[in-house]
Amino acid sequence: MNKTVPTTEKVMVALFADFRGFSHMFDVLPAHKVYKFTNRYFQTAAEIIERYRGVLDNIVGDGLVAIWGKDQVVQKAPFYAVRSALEMRMALLRQNIQYKWESHFPLEIGVGVAMGKSLHCMVGPRNKPIDTVFGKPVILASRLADIAKNNQIYIDNEVAESITRWAKLEKLSKTTIRGFKGTFTIYKIEGMMDFHLKNNERRKSSAIRFVVPEIAAIVFKENGLRKPAILRNLSSSGAGIEIVQKEDAPIRKNDEISLDLKRFDFPNLNSLDGKIVQINTISEESEEVRCLSRVGISFHNLEPDKRRVLERFNIA
Repeated sequence: MNKTVPTTEKVMVALFADFRGFSHMFDVLPAHKVYKFTNRYFQTAAEIIERYRGVLDNIVGDGLVAIWGKDQVVQKAPFYAVRSALEMRMALLRQNIQYKWESHFPLEIGVGVAMGKSLHCMVGPRNKPIDTVFGKPVILASRLADIAKNNQIYIDNEVAESITRWAKLEKLSKTTIRGFKGTFTIYKIEGMMDFHLKNNERRKSSAIRFVVPEIAAIVFKENGLRKPAILRNLSSSGAGIEIVQKEDAPIRKNDEISLDLKRFDFPNLNSLDGKIVQINTISEESEEVRCLSRVGISFHNLEPDKRRVLERFNIA
């Protein structure tokens, strides 16, 4: 028996996420390896979306569509959608540094989130209709994802107004959107309130943390070895930096290191010196995947300007 749903219009939040560099993967890798990478990411993204009460509506080639409010009302849906986008971005960065065979072309995503009235309906052939969502927010989220570069997350004005108390936003210049008349005010996500789900409810926090979705490099002083690292929950203790650990070049406690900051363009600050004081392995080495560890670093000589840099890298 075919599934049917009543055609209803209601306020929903749509999220689009598209890979950048997806076509290039097929130029340099066999299809089965592209499949392994992308399917693993889509599985992780689906888990994140479900955790934050969304519905994975569709996967189309190199992108996905998620909807909040499609089957039931979701309180604070814009908050959950943006939070999902942030965690999806971090999941992709983690795969980029972890997979052995993709290190020459780390992938990026562009994400768009929009909110408004949309139509929940069935479309397509009568013998096999498709449960989907039609509406301006769905198209707008897709267009925002198209113009979001370098792992950015763009949101429309309605989403921005709904999450402003929980987020740090950068208002961008008014812009035209392909297929729409006039100009739109859009925002880029810079930070999000730290929180946890407890008993399926959001646990409040007063801290809005910057979200810097970047892969840095850790340089080992003894041999000049460089290892890619994700800056995650970085504080003055350094707890939470995620780093590739390979069997032929193990990470050890008390290794003297330097955190390479050249790509971030901080005035008069290219690096932070420190020492590894804690190592927690969070995945195992396999034929496809590098071992990933979370390390703690004790930084040397933390003057106020260096401490401000550490605060800038707090990731929710």
